[in-house]
Amino acid sequence: MLANLKLVESSRICLHESHENKRLHKTRQIIEEEGILRHPPLAILMQNGQYLIIDGAHRTFALQALGCKHIPIQVVEHENFHLDMWDHIVPVAAWLQSVEQDSVFRWETERLRETPVAEMKIGNKERFYLYPKEKRQDDEWRMTLWRQLVDSYNYSHPVHRLPTGMLEWPETGAALIRFPPISLAELEHIVSEGHVLPAGVTRFEIDGRLLNLCIPISLLKQEQIEQEQWERLVKKWRETLRLYSKPVYMCDA
Repeated sequence: MLANLKLVESSRICLHESHENKRLHKTRQIIEEEGILRHPPLAILMQNGQYLIIDGAHRTFALQALGCKHIPIQVVEHENFHLDMWDHIVPVAAWLQSVEQDSVFRWETERLRETPVAEMKIGNKERFYLYPKEKRQDDEWRMTLWRQLVDSYNYSHPVHRLPTGMLEWPETGAALIRFPPISLAELEHIVSEGHVLPAGVTRFEIDGRLLNLCIPISLLKQEQIEQEQWERLVKKWRETLRLYSKPVYMCDA
């Protein structure tokens, strides 16, 4: 497992999703106060040689904001993760009316042959499919619409995320927003074109995580890191690493 832990220059890191300001501020504050990074972000190696963060975008943003020249990452092999999407459950409020009135969306009660921007279920009886009014199919336009939809509620209302398909219909007074799935190849293409998804839309199921490594931030801020420094840390982790084979339930407060 430790063989998959790498120290990578910040310039070789790619992010596929945007961040939430409040969460980023909290994450940065914790890392800065503790002076350590407890859990390294998880990443995959892309075909262009860069590393794509698949879990830990806010930690990565925070490290970059703190001036870290290197980012420690746990590299995940493709056979050890599965890419899926999150369903968003949001209280029905003024945001819904603003989306209904937004001129960029076309609301349909039946699914058409083209892929919708999103499927929306309101309460336990109304189902709609949101399509772009403008006939464009490029990634930039699709990501713009996704961000516009998520931004309409993400910063003003509590968003409950569930794995896609776990809930068929939301309760009365709530809306379920479901995004069409994307493949890893599509995601890499979107990132390589310089686009990002809204925060909290993609969901990666990952086998095995390295936790609580407590990596000093002072080390990550160095322009050049001596190999001996890093090897001493790896040796310490190797001597104290423990595998928990039982499920762990963590409250993500």
